[in-house]
Formats: sequence, C-alpha cells, structure tokens
Amino acid sequence: MEIKRKHLIRLGAGVAAGLGAAVFGLGGVPSYAEEPSTGGDFEAQIVGGQPAAEGQYPWLVSVGYELPGEPAAEHFCGGSVIAPSVVLTAAHCVEGENPVDITVLAGSVDLESDELDEADVAEIHIAHDWNEPVEFANDWALLLLEEEVDVQPIELATDPAVYGVLETAGWGDLGNGQSPTVAEWVEVPFVTDAQCQAAYPGEVDPATMLCAGDLENGGVDTCQGDSGGPIMAEEDGELILAGIVSWGYGCAEPGNPGVYAEVADFNGAIDDVLDDWGVA
Repeated sequence: MEIKRKHLIRLGAGVAAGLGAAVFGLGGVPSYAEEPSTGGDFEAQIVGGQPAAEGQYPWLVSVGYELPGEPAAEHFCGGSVIAPSVVLTAAHCVEGENPVDITVLAGSVDLESDELDEADVAEIHIAHDWNEPVEFANDWALLLLEEEVDVQPIELATDPAVYGVLETAGWGDLGNGQSPTVAEWVEVPFVTDAQCQAAYPGEVDPATMLCAGDLENGGVDTCQGDSGGPIMAEEDGELILAGIVSWGYGCAEPGNPGVYAEVADFNGAIDDVLDDWGVA
C-alpha cells in the first residue's frame, strides 16, 4: 500500500520563500513538505465535501505565509479562533516558524472576500509534549495575534466523548489541482479508539487523539492543508471544538480514518497558556 501523510511537515518560511510557492493542502496553498520516513507522495483534497456558507464556521481561519511581493498571504494550514486574539492550530503546522512570517486570515469562508481581517502573529506556543508519547501526539499550538479579530470564538470540548457524526472544514485542493477560495466542509463518522488503533497499530495515542472517517467505504475525510483546522461536534445545539486536523494515511481511503488531536485532553494546558498571555 502506498502510504501518504495527509498533512504537511513543513520547512521554515525563509526556505519556502526562497524556493517559491507550491500548491498544496486542504486549506489551500502550502509550501514544501518532508516526506514521511515510510515514503510515498502526497494527495490533497477535502474529500466528499461542499462549500461552506458565510457565517457557518465564524471561528475558522486560514494560517498563511506573507511572501514578498504577493498581495495576500498564502494559505498552508487551518486554525480556530478560541479567543479574540488567539488561534488554535496544529503543532506540526508552525513548529520552527517565525511569528513575523505568519498571517491569519479571519472573518470569511472566502479567501478572496473583502470582509477578511488580516492579523499578524506576535507569539507561537507549541505544546510542550508535542510528539510524546508517539509521533503526532499532542499536535496543538497557539498563535497569539497582534490584534483581536472580530469573529465568534468556538468553545473547546471539556470531556472526552463518543461522538456520532462530526463536522470538519478547510480550503483544500479538490483533487484536480485547483484549490477553492471558499472553504469546503464535510461530515465524518466518529471512529472508536479501538478501531483507530486497529487501523494504525502502535501509532495512535488514544489519550491525545481521536479518529473519524468512513472505515468501510471511505469517501469523506480531511487532507493536506486542512491541518490545524477544526473537527467539531454538536453539544446543546452548538458546535464545539472536539479536535484539530492532524494526520492519517492517504485521504478518504477505506480502513484509514483521519486522526485528530483531541482537545478535551489538553484544554487545561491551553487555559494555562492563555492565563500566561493575560487572555481572558
């Protein structure tokens, strides 16, 4: 079986800018990725989705590079606004990055909208236990913005749960080499820890990861460029942030669910960082 990481292990901004831009990612335009040690190439698309409506996910943001001479930041990952000046994304999206090279686009599902707010990043916090006890465990990071964005933050899940159907969204390549300017969204069935561990023996840490996808049929999933974006569950009629798009093998393949950082496991650690930053 050809193995493909869904999401990018990215090089630093200066390297990417020097090499030029490459189109990637379920969230949009990426830079360059290191191939996983298992080999294989990359595929990019949010699979089985449809365009999101304005206001459907007000907290959804694009995390992008500000490249010299370009009119807008180039998307490489997704993120979620959890406080007016804080974005939650994946550690593997921003590990080793310089905050001054990153811009957050918020306020619209359309990356060409005049309603988008651009916010510079002042500080990056990577989870202290990122990649422990297994690779991609604790795949979360926080971006402190230079200024607040005027969007509705999403609430964090507080307790691990067995979900039914979850929702995820991002700006990915549709599988034809074209990246949409309007975010796509899709519903994905929850996969139990036992099923996920059976799919990826020795690679899943059930305490810090949750899984979703159609194990039997495939066809719905996240992929490159969605990394860092939200997977959401309904609670009391509202969507909450259950997880962060992290990794997987292939995209929407039967038997290979998407794997997400499980927010309920580390929301206390997130609160500690917000307290240190003086964010209410």
